[in-house]
Amino acid sequence: MTVPFWKLQSIGNDFPLIHIEDGMDLPELAIRMSDRRFGIGGDGLLAVKIEDGDLRLRMFNPDGTEDFCGNGIRCAVLHAHEIGWFGNSYIVRHLDQHIPVRIGSDHIVTTLNGATYDPAVVPTNSTDELFRQPYREYRAVSSLSTGSTHTIIQVDKLPEDEEFFRVSPLIEMDSLFPTRTSIIWTQVFAPMHLKIRIWERGVGETLGCGTGSSAAAMDYLRANATGGRVQVDNRGGTVFASAPTWDSQINLEGQAQTVYSGSFAL
Repeated sequence: MTVPFWKLQSIGNDFPLIHIEDGMDLPELAIRMSDRRFGIGGDGLLAVKIEDGDLRLRMFNPDGTEDFCGNGIRCAVLHAHEIGWFGNSYIVRHLDQHIPVRIGSDHIVTTLNGATYDPAVVPTNSTDELFRQPYREYRAVSSLSTGSTHTIIQVDKLPEDEEFFRVSPLIEMDSLFPTRTSIIWTQVFAPMHLKIRIWERGVGETLGCGTGSSAAAMDYLRANATGGRVQVDNRGGTVFASAPTWDSQINLEGQAQTVYSGSFAL
């Protein structure tokens, strides 16, 4: 038996995408298809179908855990548009959220979602929200959710490999984070311009993260008590996060691309 798939990427965050059918073991498929040596390779698996007139998206990390993924939304939106399921604007149902999306010229996809520091939602085991607090050897660390758990570490310069690969997995698995956390190392390159390096929970280093870019931008806007359009440079490309105020919903603009398609042998 084979499963048809499409390979997509957004700012270097790459995924095989399949259409959901009855009886599929999606976590197991994610483990097998995401494997870069014995499978297709990817930062996770995207699985989509039409549900009550909207696009239902499920995303699974390479370890089989289900998660929320901003770049995955962008890839799914492009795919649904390219195969004629939807037009230029509609709703994506992703986990328990309903995300308004629109697709413009040059495959620019814009998504709208919120952010929260509420420790019960992030979640953390802290009784108070974590915003620019000292943590380990770092002076300004925040934890927030933009659909997925992110810990933002403010640094003067993005870490070299030794620090990045030593510290990131320790923070991901810290007992402070009951469902683990992604780590977004963040450097303010210029006003309204950030550079980030990403460690995603359940994945490791990735070249891009949409929800992580949103989290870094919102944390920056909150620290500066402002709103506006923030450029966020991921290693795999650039996205733009916009919000009228730091505590409002955020628009994230970025490109997506279909790379190739094929069939995966089970």
